[in-house]
Amino acid sequence: MFRRPGRPRGQRGGWRTLAPWLAGGCAAVLYLGTVMTTWPFPVRLLYDGLVPLPAYRWVHPPASRARDNKPALPGTGTIAIGPPSKAVEVATDDDQALVTFAEGAVAPRPGDSSVKVEVVPLDPVAVAPAPGARRFDGNAYRIEATYIPSGAPAVLASPVTVVLRYPVHATLFFRLTGSAWEPLSPQVFTGSQQILANTDRLGVFAPGTLYNARSAAPRGGGTTFAGVGAAVAGLLVAAGARRGSRAPNGGPAAGERFEGSRPIADESGTDERWILNNGDENVGRFARPGVA
Repeated sequence: MFRRPGRPRGQRGGWRTLAPWLAGGCAAVLYLGTVMTTWPFPVRLLYDGLVPLPAYRWVHPPASRARDNKPALPGTGTIAIGPPSKAVEVATDDDQALVTFAEGAVAPRPGDSSVKVEVVPLDPVAVAPAPGARRFDGNAYRIEATYIPSGAPAVLASPVTVVLRYPVHATLFFRLTGSAWEPLSPQVFTGSQQILANTDRLGVFAPGTLYNARSAAPRGGGTTFAGVGAAVAGLLVAAGARRGSRAPNGGPAAGERFEGSRPIADESGTDERWILNNGDENVGRFARPGVA
């Protein structure tokens, strides 16, 4: 058999050895380049950079968080309407929800000098059932704005941006329309566990995901550094490819219960919170099938 002179039998070529590392390095450079060209973001994120994430505050906590859960907090703010109205950000006192009004976002109204904005946390299941094959991932938030002193509902002249923090793995952003939820086009920031969307009207908003989603986010209290973490992840992917490593076999995590592709309700038959990921914080809430 022909063998190239000077190369020991079984030794791989240099390019084949370096290819996975080069691919991972290119992915890391591409990510960092994207961050540099798009930063700063048009809205302030609540947890950007190297910060500890506090434990999520639930309106209706899952069973595993019932003892140590702290109630979700509301928030208020005031906008001077000029004209034009001033640029303002209004956040809840626990920084789990924020709404950003750009300059001129609120239409002026004769006789009124300002607008009061209120952000109130709600249990999304109590507001309306989740859409089919979807579940909520965190609290819903009602955002209202009223003119002062008349008390009339404020009118938006341009869209606002709503930012919500989620506890597990939100990929969907819902807005209540009538008695049902409609999806908005979201942007997801997994490093800070936040999801945002632009909206042309105020109302009730909630984060959500597919009910069979199984990805688990880190618990609150950890430290995140999204940009550097993604760059390192690219290199680790290359290292994994080099070693031929494989992901876990995809079996259910501890406490996970499924019936085919659908989760199984609590045996007591009284709990609307179904176990979707594991028995700790990775719990989503949605209405039972057939519940209006």
